Amino acid sequence: MIIKSITYDRFRFGQVIDDDVLKDTFRMRYEVYVDEFGFEDKADHPGGLETDEYEKESIHFACLNETDSVVGTIRLVRHSDKGFPIEHATPLNIPGKKPEPEKIGEISRLTVTQDLRRRKEDGMYGVESYLKKKEGGVLPDDGTIPKEMEGRKNPIIVIGLYQVMFQESLRQGLTHWYMITEKKLFYALKKYGFLFHQIGAPVQYHGERIPYFADIHELLVNLKQTDAGMYDLMLTGLEDEYRPDI
Repeated sequence: MIIKSITYDRFRFGQVIDDDVLKDTFRMRYEVYVDEFGFEDKADHPGGLETDEYEKESIHFACLNETDSVVGTIRLVRHSDKGFPIEHATPLNIPGKKPEPEKIGEISRLTVTQDLRRRKEDGMYGVESYLKKKEGGVLPDDGTIPKEMEGRKNPIIVIGLYQVMFQESLRQGLTHWYMITEKKLFYALKKYGFLFHQIGAPVQYHGERIPYFADIHELLVNLKQTDAGMYDLMLTGLEDEYRPDI
């Protein structure tokens, strides 16, 4: 079961509160992180569930299809005495005054089922076919779109998961996000108005990953200025008391 859900086309996105659905998110993560990409060792995840020590400190989100199968996941790690995963992966250089840890959430474990990444150019998140080669994608750097790629829809799974995660961040009173990911996801998020800043050198962490940091208020201001439609979409369904005054 998921709550605070939104629906796009045949997909529902929301916060996971059901143990069975949560296990399904761990199972899908195993399929992607262990079976498909080999980022994790099978011996470390018995039972076919990919988990780590931060699950209980995390708010979990899922995308369900028309049969209520999990086809996408993301989580938001909250502060605890364990710190944040990113802090144990690489040294961080946060500009200005560091926010209180209770105001930060770390975005991680974004996965999209392989069934929805059928094109060979789709990659791990299904975003590569929207990006230029210099951004980690497959499109020509001159901005032209090959005829066979015309008419593509936006990466709805990634956008929907970020929307429900973003809205819950506002409900929780968070002001900043950590994220450590591939540069191609950074560029994909930037394409849709999500402004992150690099705060450290690339590191080998599930492949080469780069640490990023986002000020949620700054991100929203930028989003409203650059893509008012996406700004409105991100706030659709959010309760009035949590809507930002921008």
